[in-house]
Amino acid sequence: MFSRILSYLVVFSGAWLFTSDVMADNLAQDTWYEIDSANFHIVTNGEPNSVRRLAEDLERYRAVALSLLGAKDDGAKLTIYAAADRESYAGLVGEDLSELTNGLFDTTAEGSYALVNLDGRTGERQLEAREFLFHEYTHFLSYNGTTTHYPYWYSEGFAEFMSTMTFGPGNTYDIGAIPGERAMTLLYTSPVPLQELLRATVHNTPDEEKGRIYASGWMLAHWIIMKSGKAEAFKQFVADYNNGADPVKALSKNLGMSIEEIEQVYNDQFREGRFQLARGKVPASFESKRPKVRTMSGEEAVVELARFLVKSGYNTHGVHELVEFAEREELYSPELSAVRADAATRAGDFDQAARLLAQVAPSDRNQFWYQKAQAWLWLNREITTMGAGRDKAALKGARDKFVQLVNSQSDEAMNWYGLAISMQMLGYPKAQYVEMLEQAYRRAPRELHIAQWLAQELYERKDAQYFAEVAQPLMLELTDEAEYNQMKNMLAEMKPQLADGSKAQSQIQGKASVKDKKSAGAGGSTKATP
Repeated sequence: MFSRILSYLVVFSGAWLFTSDVMADNLAQDTWYEIDSANFHIVTNGEPNSVRRLAEDLERYRAVALSLLGAKDDGAKLTIYAAADRESYAGLVGEDLSELTNGLFDTTAEGSYALVNLDGRTGERQLEAREFLFHEYTHFLSYNGTTTHYPYWYSEGFAEFMSTMTFGPGNTYDIGAIPGERAMTLLYTSPVPLQELLRATVHNTPDEEKGRIYASGWMLAHWIIMKSGKAEAFKQFVADYNNGADPVKALSKNLGMSIEEIEQVYNDQFREGRFQLARGKVPASFESKRPKVRTMSGEEAVVELARFLVKSGYNTHGVHELVEFAEREELYSPELSAVRADAATRAGDFDQAARLLAQVAPSDRNQFWYQKAQAWLWLNREITTMGAGRDKAALKGARDKFVQLVNSQSDEAMNWYGLAISMQMLGYPKAQYVEMLEQAYRRAPRELHIAQWLAQELYERKDAQYFAEVAQPLMLELTDEAEYNQMKNMLAEMKPQLADGSKAQSQIQGKASVKDKKSAGAGGSTKATP
């Protein structure tokens, strides 16, 4: 199994895999705006009134999408970084990713965010920014707070299907139009062979082939949703897929068609080239409200951009460039020191992180941004110190800071995760630190290392049902063959207990009602008091 101690460092620094020579200080020279609506926080250097109109469309789209998906509205607000043009987008994500993408979505233990290139200019084609935003927000609605996985082709194909939603008079919407980019891909290449499409993953698909997966996935998703009459049966396919079924066999079984019959329909649809539209009404409960626009100060913009570069890891060299710009333009702030300390901690330069935090005046040290940077510095420094050399006082200090962070920012999984680690290292009883770990998992069930640690703890305490709930979706995320095989073997070992548990549950159904265990994060009011 993976090294638990190593995983603590990996989850905090593992995103630092991308580097770029794109000059991030060019970003800070622009004027940046914050655009706030009920459910979106947009940071942009684009034309603010245009982006405000996009925010209004996003709110309308959200209302329709929640209704169509039957998704739960948990009130989570998505942050979107909307770059005005390709150069700005490259400054955020690096040159390589800017050539391959026009939008990105990431869900992390520090929260979810989306990025979009408003100009959409990649290569020779000009694309619609609103389509990127609708696409990325579909991912947010599909994945936020859930462990359900969709096959790669459907995840991207369905997001493409939703992305072309348009709004008309009388509060109507149309859906099902052909995405221009994907139509061109299909015309200039060809659909991916069906079995290859069904087994495609983001890891086994070369970058140059991903556009074909998006386009072919859209075409198959369009047929399933609009023409097949098998949308309900497809839900069981998703359940089987999440339980480890072979995607080709599972689709054939659940649609009640041979794979050859499905492929015939799939290819016929491409040859015909006709895709029907559907029209509906925006939910009557939706109220359109004008988003607020605020011009960010130079200091705020530098900190926001630096924090994003550190958190995402896409263009890490840019932090140094932003710092140089801030010093040159006299825009340096104490909060920027904390962001730099966070970057140094992730890079393992703990002495530099400590020096940077020492520059922050005592009057600012009760701020959330300082407390968080210091807590992770203290914890990571002790993680990398083995045996008797560990400073127990520093660990207790980190624990106390994570308690404060949890009690003031209970929705952020990383705060709970840091608390669980510090409690384990201080020798707390397993039940107590695992309870904190569970809180982290509830808030970020898709964060790989949190899920791996929890799965290991559940395996060790022989909680077969809970272990399976965590381990089964986790296996769809694991790319390391040894880790995958070990998790598979652990699941197989637990199967007899799972079967016994199912029998016991069926015997008590109808005799007694079981009260749900109170979720510590349900109302955001739980307090940590280790």
